[in-house]
Amino acid sequence: MAHLFQKTDPISPRQKRKIRDILLIKMRYIGDTVLVTPLIDAIKAHIPHARIHLLVNKSVEDIVADHPSLYQVHVFDYGRTNRSLGYLFRFLRRLIQNRFQLVIDLTRNDRSALITILSGARYRLGYDGAIFPKNLVYTHTVPYYFGQVHTVDHHLSMGELLGFHHASPHPRLPVSADRIGIVMQRLKQAGMRLDAPYAVIHPGARRWYKRWPEERFAEIGDRLFQSLNLQVVLSGGSKDAKTCRRIENLMTAPCVNTAGRLPLADLPALIRQAGILIGNDSSPIHIATAVNTPSVSLFGPTQWEAWRPRRRHDIAIAAVFPCRPCGHSRPDCPHGSDYCMNVITVDRVWAAVKSIIEQLQES
Repeated sequence: MAHLFQKTDPISPRQKRKIRDILLIKMRYIGDTVLVTPLIDAIKAHIPHARIHLLVNKSVEDIVADHPSLYQVHVFDYGRTNRSLGYLFRFLRRLIQNRFQLVIDLTRNDRSALITILSGARYRLGYDGAIFPKNLVYTHTVPYYFGQVHTVDHHLSMGELLGFHHASPHPRLPVSADRIGIVMQRLKQAGMRLDAPYAVIHPGARRWYKRWPEERFAEIGDRLFQSLNLQVVLSGGSKDAKTCRRIENLMTAPCVNTAGRLPLADLPALIRQAGILIGNDSSPIHIATAVNTPSVSLFGPTQWEAWRPRRRHDIAIAAVFPCRPCGHSRPDCPHGSDYCMNVITVDRVWAAVKSIIEQLQES
């Protein structure tokens, strides 16, 4: 049982040759999952014979379902309908049957730690300071710097334990021609010209304090159409439908509203074909950088340095205040309604949009 105790040395080449199945655990949201893809690709490049599995929460799986470096995506659906010990037992039994030799816990909570230890894997990688005593859960650990470094780099720090130190810093989501064809046909049916470029505006966000005002998105949409001859597509899930409808009504220029009408699996194709994306701190900005579409991302009281898209053609605009990161659960702020996201002006966002367009035209 010596392998139960924490080790500091990387897994050796001889040990890696014996690894056949690897499980990565990332039980978070869509954007978090997209930011795991650089680690997935790096592991595939350095342990090419291994089959890589990914464990995600329900409703996230479609974003990585077609990723070529993944062998299988496992879905944990411990929601209202499955919140029982019976479901948990059946799920764990199915998962353990894969006989993983290596598990990497990127979630770092009590549930992921439990799955890690019950997997029976000989090598169990995680971060220092987890909820469970690390010597009982992980055989190898790296320091926990979440929020202090870019999230992709935080994931890639696991490479130190796997014997590699260099990997792409950008997410990757391949998009098939079939997906693009399906999305383009839907846009055509919605009245959009396919022979003219378009921009995507994503005004939604999981938290209220991450949302830029709707009327400012509407003004950006009008400027995109009137000044740059870019058609405008509003994107979002079903929860964003009301927001996108209000922006559509505020705009004087025509737009195509896809909120709640495109499945998650089609969103990368929609963004891949766009000339630019403008959006809040939400999953589409990460999808944009994963499909190499330029973006202007708007950050409020979050640790934007750890989440920003960072390709050469990306621009992040942040409302930086000493009270961040913010954890207000109610839609108000003790500093007043003009604080935080409201300090990001339309002109500032517009200047970023024009800078990216000019850069693309010059290249």
